[in-house]
Order: sequence, then structure tokens, then C-alpha cells
Amino acid sequence: MSTFRKRTRFSGRIAELNSMDSAFRDVSGGRQRCILLAAEAGGGKSRLVEEFTNRLSGRALILKGGCIEQQESALPYAPATGLLHELARLRGQSLIKSLVGCEGARELAWLLPELGELSERFDAGIARSRLFETMRKLFEELAREMPLVVVIEDIHWADQGTFDLLRFLTRRLMDIRLMLIVTYRAEEASRNALRTTIGDISLCEGSEVLQLRRLTYAEIAVQLEGLLGRPPKPAVINSVYARGCGIPLFTEALIDASGSLRANVTGSLNDYLLRAVREVPPSTGGLLKVMALGGPQITHSLLRSVTNKPDLDLVELLRPAISAGVLVPDRDGYAFRHALIHDAVRGDLIAGEKVAIHRLYADVLERGSIPSYRIWHSVALARHWHGAGQAERCLKWAWQAAGEAAAAFAYMDQMEMLKLVLAAWPEVENARRLIGADHCKVLELAADAACWAAEAEQGLAFVDRALAELDADRYGEQLAALLLQRAVMRQHSLVSGEIADLERALDHAVSPTRLRADALGQFSRALILRGEFDRAKRLGEELRDLAERLDDEEYRIEGMIIGAMLNMPPNASCIDAHRIVVGRAEQASTGRVEVLAGAALLQALLDAGEYSQIIDIGPAIFARTVELGQARYIGALVGAPLCRAYLGLGRVSEATETCERMAALDPLPLGLVHVFECQAEIAIVLGDVDRLAAAVSSLRDLPPGPQVANRMAANLRRYEIESRALAGDRDGSASSAKSALMFLKAQGGVSWPLMVSAMRVAVDTRQKDVVLELAELAGRAPRRNKVEDAESLEISAEMSRAPASNINIWEAVARSWADLNQPFRQAYALMQAGAAALNAAKRVHAARNFRQAFHLAHSIGAQLLSDQIGAFAAKARIDLRDGEDDCVGKAPFGLTDRELEVLRLIADGQSNRDIARNLFISSKTASVHVSNILGKLSVPSRGAAAAVAHRLRIVELT
Repeated sequence: MSTFRKRTRFSGRIAELNSMDSAFRDVSGGRQRCILLAAEAGGGKSRLVEEFTNRLSGRALILKGGCIEQQESALPYAPATGLLHELARLRGQSLIKSLVGCEGARELAWLLPELGELSERFDAGIARSRLFETMRKLFEELAREMPLVVVIEDIHWADQGTFDLLRFLTRRLMDIRLMLIVTYRAEEASRNALRTTIGDISLCEGSEVLQLRRLTYAEIAVQLEGLLGRPPKPAVINSVYARGCGIPLFTEALIDASGSLRANVTGSLNDYLLRAVREVPPSTGGLLKVMALGGPQITHSLLRSVTNKPDLDLVELLRPAISAGVLVPDRDGYAFRHALIHDAVRGDLIAGEKVAIHRLYADVLERGSIPSYRIWHSVALARHWHGAGQAERCLKWAWQAAGEAAAAFAYMDQMEMLKLVLAAWPEVENARRLIGADHCKVLELAADAACWAAEAEQGLAFVDRALAELDADRYGEQLAALLLQRAVMRQHSLVSGEIADLERALDHAVSPTRLRADALGQFSRALILRGEFDRAKRLGEELRDLAERLDDEEYRIEGMIIGAMLNMPPNASCIDAHRIVVGRAEQASTGRVEVLAGAALLQALLDAGEYSQIIDIGPAIFARTVELGQARYIGALVGAPLCRAYLGLGRVSEATETCERMAALDPLPLGLVHVFECQAEIAIVLGDVDRLAAAVSSLRDLPPGPQVANRMAANLRRYEIESRALAGDRDGSASSAKSALMFLKAQGGVSWPLMVSAMRVAVDTRQKDVVLELAELAGRAPRRNKVEDAESLEISAEMSRAPASNINIWEAVARSWADLNQPFRQAYALMQAGAAALNAAKRVHAARNFRQAFHLAHSIGAQLLSDQIGAFAAKARIDLRDGEDDCVGKAPFGLTDRELEVLRLIADGQSNRDIARNLFISSKTASVHVSNILGKLSVPSRGAAAAVAHRLRIVELT
């Protein structure tokens, strides 16, 4: 039903695949197994079967048959016919005849005429019995040769004969290498014949029922990435997940090939969604139309009031829709089974129906609120009066709803209600008098709501409309307020003009008011983000003075936040100052400064390397941004320190989960910088070059805003170095390291992570000049905290590898990272300490370091680093198990010692003849070793094998 056919990436279903793999192992051992696979329509049954059978890779004979939907009745034995056609195509008709004999072939000819002469059928029962026995014999003979996997799909459309055949086979084929996979729609299981068949089969020995759940948010994101060939935008994931309800088929139907969300679902899917609706009685269909404009869920009490029907009559109208799977009971009411069904029914309404139904709802709600009604009473009235075409009533209720939404921090709802006010305004003669505000004020409030809802594009449009209406000479403070709103949205959108707006706002907000205090605080924070600390300090001091004049606790706290942010380096006293501010903000019960104070404290703890403290308080601060309705605006900035803290402590799964939660907030570009940087950092720890490339690509797609230009430039250079190093691109990584040096020299600032990465690669690629210049830069660079102290020491240790690696320095680096609870970086330092010990002939010392490094890397899932450590240990014949110094270690990818030697020579660019000459073996033997290596590494060529060798640092071990 999707309009583009790009191959979707398999997503989720790990538990189900594991169960099917386990069942196949049983089958390979001689035990018959049956998997009953249930899911709702579009739930991914066929995709799971396809993924499982593809993984069998020639280990089984796979036959597939399916049932066909018929308008009147099911096609007799359709799956069996399909299986026979598949077998004839794969193995030929002659094989079938040889396995079942002439008589059996005549029985099967009723299903597959190509087999020749038909058997005589005088008695229907006897004929069916012969057919079943022939099928049993065929499966038994096929399973003698190799395990047999028989897939029968969509048995909810099966005829009774197929049901009986399935029962027969599951009971009579118990001790053969047969795996039977049967799929059906869960919503159809109430049908008597299907229900009893499933029940009978599930009771047989070796049977297992797998019920496929809907995909999670993260799994939908993976599916979308597979469809698009690139990471989807968070907004697309959010919309697809909300509308598609986690159903894989709907995910495909909701996006087009460009990755954009479809305004309307494709015609074929829409017809499918409406099919069940059109099959219910007309009276029930009419009720569904009424319900569609009440929302995806509707209470029984509201539905009774709108339809004016007695409870029992209403239930009888609802029952066919529930039986057809259009509706489901939902606590105190009813819900459409899928959001897309709701959309389809609503979209099928004609204009006159919509107006009449909206009027019904509005009239009922005007008489008073309905118990348990699930949206604000005022919001519902505003929307229904708008749908009914009553502009004045819509404006009145939308204005009230906007005020209620603002009080509840529901900024998105506030913005939507103000948009209704603006839409109704031209049709209401006395609009200003009715609500007590002019048109420009409504635009200002809409812009403010859009700003807090992180809907910058709409917010900027509101501001521009307001500025066009405003007389700047008469209304200077209102102009300043609008400019402040635009500056915030420009900052978070990473577009230029923010500083100019702030300067102009200060020029117009000249009086000692809260508005000027707003401008001073916002301007100070914008300058801190850019690194202009001196100017930020002056404005912060003015803010504190003004807060005292105003006797305003909110701005006192904001002034304290700015002062603490400028108190560097982030030592213990600085962090204590931040904690005091957070306490004051919580007591003041002002959401804006509470979130700002929490974000500033987390950033200070991150700068100081206090990761454990971040994890103690970070989740609560992150949750608070959601409670206060500021998640899209500042949630990613709060989540980033938490994600990095989890990652630094080696808690990779929690870091990944936090990063996914950040992305799910659908932040604006400034927030996305933090999301994509966290994704890149996670990829580096995991050694996942594809994941790193995707994060870098996403970062490069963001606007090149001046707010974070220097930071992004440094990080992108570092990610480029790491990406090329992970890919084994020795020349490319060398070039990137040299480019990083030029950047650092030109910038004049400091990026310790970039210097560490550049130094490591410069040493690896033997760029002595680059190494010396980087060392000189590092020697002059200021160090603000314990993390940067450890990075400075690591640069010295990397530099020592050029002549001969220094054990003591590397062990000191390892201790520094251990003190900071950073297992990934500690493991890397221990690996280098082990290598230095080997070079110094200190074997026992090396073994101890390698084992500790391997344990740390393995514990956090850093597979690439684990492989690198394993390669070092294998070369030295050190077993990574405790207490085993003299045994041969396990080489990465299962390579033998000889294959490791050959791989090193491949990485040096040697031909098979060169390898043979150097190892005193024949060219033919060298060729065999090369073939084995390519197979074990799962790479297609010698060049790719060489890249893996460089990536695992195997070449260094010679």
C-alpha cells in the first residue's frame, strides 16, 4: 500500500526471532515445532517470517503457501496448492513423484494438475484422507534430506479443509525435522472455525503462540531510517508514531520517498481502513461519523447527550462497530482502534455533515461540561463552534481556552487557541471589546506561546505580522517584547539576527521594568553561549541591580544564575553557588528560572566531571522541564549533560535511552545540536562507524548558526577523525588530524577532545610535525577541570608512543580516568599501558593491564575496543582469562595465529606471492589463508580486510 518500494530495515521483534531460532534448533535436532504467529492487520507478520527464513541461509528447505481473501468463500486448500507449486519450482515435478509414488502423485494432481493423471474420487471422505496422507508422506520424505520449514500465511481466510489439514499434520508429524509457521490476524481470532483451529494446534506438543505487539517509538525510528536511507527527523518520528500507532504497514503508508509526512494516506490504505466501516449497518455508520468529530476517544455520557439516545439503544448501535474492530471499549467510553481509522472516517465526511455534527457537540457543551470529558471544556467549545461556522462564539471560547492553557503550561494548546482567535477576528465586529485585547496583542501572545512550544517557524511569522501592525514610536515597550521573542526563536533556530534584536530591544526597553530585566537576562545568556563573557558579565551585573530596584525575586535568581555561569573554572565553590540558586528557584515557584537554574547546574557539573552527581539529580530536572511545558524548548539542553554523564560512566544503554528521549521531544536546531552530538559520542564508544556517520550527517544538515559555530566546527572535525579511524582509512584520518591542527591554531581557542583525537591519529600515522605542534598547543592551553587534566596527561602519553610508549604515563592516565569513573577511556589507557609493558618485556605486567582493559571494555559493550585489546593479547599469546599468562589468547573474529600474520601482510599491501615468500609457504596456501580471512571478517576484498586490520590496530602489533 505504500507508494515507494525502498527496502525497509527490519526493526524490533528480537524476542520473537529468538523464539523462532530456538524452535529451528529443536527441528534440526529431530523434533517437530509449530509457531502460531498472530498480529493485527499490518502488524509485520510477513516481514518477520521473511526475516527469519532469510536467516536460515540454505540450512533448510523453505516452502511457502498462503490463503487468499475471497468475496464469497475461501479457495479450497489454497496453502497446500501454493506449497506444491513452490516445491515444483524449486525441485521439479519429478522429485515430487519420486517421493510420493504414482498413486500419491495422482492424489496431489487434484491440487497441482501438472503432476498428470487424476485419481478417481468416488467418496469425498476417502479422497480427503488420501490427500492428507499423501501430504504427510511428502513432508516426511522431504524432512529426511534436510530440515523442512513450511510457512502458511493468513489462515484467517482459510477454508475448513485447510483447517482440518493443519490439525492433521500437527498431530501426525511429531518426530521429523519439520517447522510449521502459521500466521493469522489476531482481530479475526473470534471467528469460530479459526478460534477452534488455533486452540487445537496450540495444545499440540511443540506448538507455541507468538503475539506480535506494536512497535515502540525507537523501533519505528529504525524502520523509518531503513525506508528513507537516512535518520528521520524527530518531528516525522513523532507524527508517524502518533498516527500509525506502531503498526509497520501504517508507517510505510504515512511517509513519502522524500521523508515528508503525507497530508493524506494513500488511496489503497484509506479504502482498506474504511472497508470495515462501510460493512457495518447504516445506523452504526452514521454514529461513527458523529463520533469521528468528537475525537479519537469519546465518553459514553457525551455520546449519549449528543445523539440523544437511551443507553441500551446506543449500545446496540455501537456493538457492530466493536465487533468489526472499528471501535474498542475504552474505560468510560469508546475509542477508534487506530488513529488512522479515526482520520479516515473524519476525512470521509462531507462539508454539510461536518457543520451539523459540530453544531450538535457545541449545543450540548454550551449547556454545561460533561463529566469525564477528556479535553478542556473551553477548548472543545472553541473547536466545535469553529467547525460549525460560528465565529463570535468561537472567538469567545478560544480566548478563554488560551488563558486556561497558558496557566497549565500547555503552550501548544495556547497557540492553537490563539490561532482560532485570529482566524475568527475578521468576522467579528466587536472582537477587541469582546476579549479586551487588540489584534496586535493577540499576535504577541501567540508568538510567546509558539516560542515556549518551540514552534519557531510559526512564532516568527506571528512576530513579523505584529511588527508590521505596530507603531514603534508610540509602543516602544511592546516592540521590545516582540523583538525579545524573535531573538529567542532565532537563537533556537540557529539563524542570525538574534544579537541585533536584543540590542534593539534594550534600546526600546529603557525604563526600569520587568521587560528590561527580561532583555538583560536573555542578552547575557546569549553572549555566554557565544563565549563573550566580559560583555555578559556587565549585563548580568545590571540585571542584579535592577532586580533589587524592582524587589523582584525572579530576576534576582536569574541574575544569580548568570553570575554562577560566569564563575569559572567550575570548582566546588562554583557548583555550591549553582546549588544555592537551584534551591532559591524552587522556593520561588517560578518555572522559567527553575528550569534555567537546573540546566546551568547540570552544565557546571559536566564541566567539572562530576558525572555521578549529574545522574543523581539530572532525571528529576529533565522530568521537570516536561511538567512545566518547556521540554521542546530546553529539554535537550538539560538531557545532554545527563546523556554524557551516563556515557562517561560506561552506562551506554542508559545514555542511548536518554538520547532517544531527547530526540523524541522534537527540539529546534539548537537542541538538535545536543541530540546529534550525543548520538556521535555513543557511536564512538560503541565503535559503530555507520551510526557515527549518520550523526555527523545530521549535524551537517543543521543551519550554520553563529550561536554554536565554533563548537560545532571543533566537534565535526573530531567526529571526522574518529569516523575515518574507525573505518580504517589511514590516509584520511591522517589528513583530518592535520586539518584539525590548522583549525586549532587558527581558532585560538581550546577543544581538548579534538586535541586528544588528533594527537592519537597523528601518532598512529607517524606525522611527527603534527605531533610536535599539537603538543605545543596542549602545553599552552588552560585546563579548567579534572577532565581536562586527564586529557592533557593523555596527550603526553600519546606523544610518548612515537619513540617508545611510556608505561608509567599510561598507567597514570588510566588512574585519572578511573578516578573520574570513565571506564571507556580507562580501558583504552590500560590497553596502551599493556602494549608499553610488552615492549619493555614485562609480560606479567602487560597481562594484568590487558585483562583489566578487556573487562572494562566488554562490560560497557565497547566491541571495537574489546577487539583491539584482544588483538594485542593474541599477538602476545596472553589469555585474557584471569591467571592464564602463557596460553594462546583468542584472536578477534576467530582468526588463527597464521591468519593474523597473513592479515598483517595484507594490510602492508603484499600480494599472495609476497606473503608466500615471507612466510615460507606456497602461493596456493597463502590464497587459502586469504580466502579464510575474508570469510571470517565478512568483507569482500583484500582492501576491505586491510581496512579492518588498521581499524583494529592489528598492524601496530608487529
